[in-house]
Amino acid sequence: MNKTVQWIHRIWFWADVLLILASLVYYLIRWGSLPEEVGMHFSADGNFDVVASKFYGFYPHIISGLIIGGIAVADHLILTKQTGMRIDEAGERLFKTELLLTLDVFLTQWCVFFAQWSWSVSMQVPMDRKGFGVFDIVNTSLLLIGVFCMNLTCIRHRTEKKRMDTNVRHRLCRLVAWLLAAGNIGILAEVWERLPGDEALYGNPDYMGLAYFANVGAYLDKRWILAPEIVLIVMLLILEIIGVRAGKAQKSALVSLTDKLKVICGLMFFWWEIMICSEEKIGVISVCFFLGACAVAFVLYVLALKRQKT
Repeated sequence: MNKTVQWIHRIWFWADVLLILASLVYYLIRWGSLPEEVGMHFSADGNFDVVASKFYGFYPHIISGLIIGGIAVADHLILTKQTGMRIDEAGERLFKTELLLTLDVFLTQWCVFFAQWSWSVSMQVPMDRKGFGVFDIVNTSLLLIGVFCMNLTCIRHRTEKKRMDTNVRHRLCRLVAWLLAAGNIGILAEVWERLPGDEALYGNPDYMGLAYFANVGAYLDKRWILAPEIVLIVMLLILEIIGVRAGKAQKSALVSLTDKLKVICGLMFFWWEIMICSEEKIGVISVCFFLGACAVAFVLYVLALKRQKT
């Protein structure tokens, strides 16, 4: 990989790390002046809708730290390992460069969000949702451009000389999907005690607490936040059964379809769980993206069947 690109990546990565560290240091500086309970979450109108112990103020730093760690591991693998994709050497280098920079964009998006969140908690002022919304649109556009460029590179530099082993690809798709499902469990465990929204009912042993669901604009039983995780696990189990049976019947096209659907479901339901736990809306765009990705997977499945028949 080009050394200039590597230097750009390193500077970019450590700028994100320093941003989160700076927000952590500032929160520690403000610690003594904050009350025992602080506003932790802000509604669209700028008012606090969740008040909790100020120890929860470390939430943005913990989650961003986990994301940084995950990206660091991914970056190391990109720089030291071969992708195993069916592309030539030039395509391999270009694809790695595009992937590395796309992950940098992804990391910046989350680091800026969590740094802004930490600043709002530290100062007890509303988050600048409008300003971050513009930044988010720009970053998301860059992410889509990066994904498009990676796909274009794979198409232009495709070769039959380098093939990823089918079993490796199958295991990788399964691993990614179930890791995302496990990640959801971690997110749910972290936010569960933070979500109750009606303190007047805390003394009732049958009361499970409330959570705000932005899509319906109301507070509902917080157990409903488990719904995406339950649906994801059920879908993954169904796809696992179909995939295993297809493998035994040597239906490679169907195995490939289930692998694609596992990753798509894992990614989208992971994102939706984050949105629900953050008390944000699940947007129409993300739903359309999910349906579109599933449609593409089925189209590729039909084309694979046609190639097998010919």
